[in-house]
Amino acid sequence: EFGGPSVTTMSLLLAAVVGCAASTAMGAVKIDSVTFDKFVSIPGYSTLVKFDKSYAYGDKEDEFKKLAKLANDPKVDKFFIAEVPIQEYADKDNDDLRERFSLTIDQLPVYKFFRDGQEVATHSGEIKAQELAAFIRKNGVKFPAIGSIPELDQMASAFMHTDDVEKRNALLAEAQEFAGDDTKAGMYVKAMKKVLEKGKTYIEKESVRVGKLLTGTLTEEKKSELLDKKNGVVTIRVGW
Repeated sequence: EFGGPSVTTMSLLLAAVVGCAASTAMGAVKIDSVTFDKFVSIPGYSTLVKFDKSYAYGDKEDEFKKLAKLANDPKVDKFFIAEVPIQEYADKDNDDLRERFSLTIDQLPVYKFFRDGQEVATHSGEIKAQELAAFIRKNGVKFPAIGSIPELDQMASAFMHTDDVEKRNALLAEAQEFAGDDTKAGMYVKAMKKVLEKGKTYIEKESVRVGKLLTGTLTEEKKSELLDKKNGVVTIRVGW
């Protein structure tokens, strides 16, 4: 068929690649020298690829596993997290990919973002799940936040540093658009609305109230909800 692969063909390719690519991190796909280009070139999809040593372990690997689980969120659309294990000795599996992207063993892990087969960006921040999640969102993917949300942190800080009602309303509107129907992001929006209603003292009082609630006996769901609220409220308080 002329004009490029059909949707059915691409679906079969995707199933074949994913089906043969088991990973050590739940939510991520393990790819190699053979499947790499096929996988990152799936039309309309973006992929965050971690290049790392085979059998990676330690704090950085734990952060990767934490990040990879979030890729299964139903709100994450047309996006994958993948890993390329690079063997330093013996058969040196996937070492050709290390050379292709001019990486050294000492640099690993390195995270690169791909879209439609093209390398878009390389992560240059800390290897922390929160930082990597922000990197993913910066490259146009609606991806869950871990802890506070950097983009909303900036809006909230600007919101608290101005007394101009027009500017505050504009920042609130921007935050609402960014948050969409995301529950965690919505905590920022609610806090900003409360500040408009009750003044800046609301933030300090709410921070204390939520902190006290967290010392009590809570279900995991309620604790997670309050932690999200605490992250949003505390970030606004610190920004102020």
